[in-house]
Amino acid sequence: MIDRLKRYLATPSLSGQEDELAGAVHQDLERLGLHPHRVANNVWCEVGDAARPRLLLNSHLDTVPPGQGWRHDPYVPAVSDDRITGLGAGDAKGCVTALIEATSRIERALDANRPLGGTIVLCLTAEEETSGHGLSDLLGVIDPPDAAIVGEPTTLVPMTAQRGLLILRCIARGQAAHPANTPPQEAQSAITMAARDIARLEGFDWGPSHPLLGKCHANVTMITGGVAANVIPDTCEFVLDVRTTPLESHAETCERVETALESTVEVRSQRLVRVETPASEPIVQAALRALPGTQPSGSPSMSDMVFLAGTPSVKLGPGDSRRSHTPNEYITVRELQDGADAYERIILEYFKAPGTAKARP
Repeated sequence: MIDRLKRYLATPSLSGQEDELAGAVHQDLERLGLHPHRVANNVWCEVGDAARPRLLLNSHLDTVPPGQGWRHDPYVPAVSDDRITGLGAGDAKGCVTALIEATSRIERALDANRPLGGTIVLCLTAEEETSGHGLSDLLGVIDPPDAAIVGEPTTLVPMTAQRGLLILRCIARGQAAHPANTPPQEAQSAITMAARDIARLEGFDWGPSHPLLGKCHANVTMITGGVAANVIPDTCEFVLDVRTTPLESHAETCERVETALESTVEVRSQRLVRVETPASEPIVQAALRALPGTQPSGSPSMSDMVFLAGTPSVKLGPGDSRRSHTPNEYITVRELQDGADAYERIILEYFKAPGTAKARP
């Protein structure tokens, strides 16, 4: 697994540029006898002995660009003090490597005396960090899954709820005028109107607190207005980044914001919906049995889990998300090993198949 992960880390795969890595993964799955398929830069295979249930195992091949502060070339993996360092080590090439290992172990163990009783669908996909045209496209190609594990670094904590993303464009409209001829109390400055709305948002009630995610929250991330230093502006726009919870739909949240503001509110993006899987679902129960002592938790970050709304899903994987998108990103050897073991146990628990993978002390 260490050698495989090092090869993947040494293969640049910025989002939208995963071609070389997808080819390497396809070759690895072929060597393991897993009979892979490839659609664009998405690679997938199936393992099992029954049509249903179908368990989707997903993680992504792409990375963000490397930022400043790396102590060495981010595409030259380093192994030191139990750490494997390189761009994407945790997010999410460590998860990719562990999922391949778990799937390969189970495929080797299958025979007439140890049936799986279902189908594993391993999908290693592209563009998670940008467009989402990886898993979202592949779901239109494969048969629908009955449950899913999304491989992301969660320190092996089962994440069963994920915030959604609602981006609102707020437009304040005033009246253009010459500042010399317009006392401030008479001006209809769009910037002043926008400022009042932004101040209102500081005290806005974002609704009830979700038990796993907390309250919905929002931040103003962009503001534009004015055409010249000597013109009172008639238009000012600001962008509101709203991180939603399953307690309210995007439409309901947008309506409440619009009622509270002077500005006109337009939806810029609402495709990334909030997701939640009940703790009673078999995939959640399988994860809890395989990982004693853990409890369902909520994830503040986005992932391809967003495309699995309606499919019971758990986001889970080795590594710590706080290292994602940071210089000197790493995963430990122990985390990688524990991740593969955990995936194997969860799969076997889900299918209620016999297995030998045990939790490490």
